[in-house]
Order: sequence, then C-alpha cells, then structure tokens
Amino acid sequence: MFNRISKVKSLSTKTLSFASNLQIGDCSYIDGSALALAVQKKSDRFTEPEPDFNDYEIFTRPFYIPRITEPIVSHFSNPNPFIQVGNIDIIGISSSAIVGVGNVGHIRMESRIKHIRQIPKKNEDGTSDNTSEETETD
Repeated sequence: MFNRISKVKSLSTKTLSFASNLQIGDCSYIDGSALALAVQKKSDRFTEPEPDFNDYEIFTRPFYIPRITEPIVSHFSNPNPFIQVGNIDIIGISSSAIVGVGNVGHIRMESRIKHIRQIPKKNEDGTSDNTSEETETD
C-alpha cells in the first residue's frame, strides 16, 4: 500500500487544538470533525440562554462529499523511496486540521463554525440599550 518513507530531522509545533491531529508514522484512515459556536458579546453578563448546535442549520446539513465522475489516469515513478525534510516549525494546528508525516491511505476532515456577534443597540441619545442586535455568519 505505501511506497515512500518520510524522514524529518525535527518537528516543532506550539499549539494543537480542537479535533486536530499530528500524525507521525503511517496510517490507513483518518476521520476528523470539529463543531464550534463562536459567540462574541460586548457584555460581561451572560443572562440569556446560550445557543445550542441544534439551533443552527449549518450543523444539521448533511456532509457533502463531491463525487469524481471523470476518469482519472495516474502513473507514479518513485526512483528514490525517501521524502527527506529538514526542520518543520508550525505555529498552530486547529479546527479539524491535520499535519501528517508519513503515508495516509484515506482522510476525511470536517469543520463547521458558526460566528455570532451580539452588539448592544444604541438609543437615540447615544447610550447603550440592554437588548442586542445579532449578526451571524456561517
């Protein structure tokens, strides 16, 4: 199945978070998934009930994998069985991401993030109201 050997002198990463993967060595299958609600408020009080994943359609949509319909013809020539790298320095790996050193047969990764910004409404006199306007992005 695997025809190449990966050689890395050193690998350094500062942060690995939220369903991410640092895979060193060969692997047959990787399946990663991350769901996140990012709520930004201008208040330090949390009086309303917090949102739930099921409240937003982005988290309930089926995961779509496009199908390849055209024929693929590939030819490989590996005269040197080694992939050799010096130093790898990574600042951060996040939200269902993967860094792989080695061979991987199949990978399926999914990350769904809903950003919500709750901004206090301004009154006519310029003061802030206790109610808030909500803007959303997928």
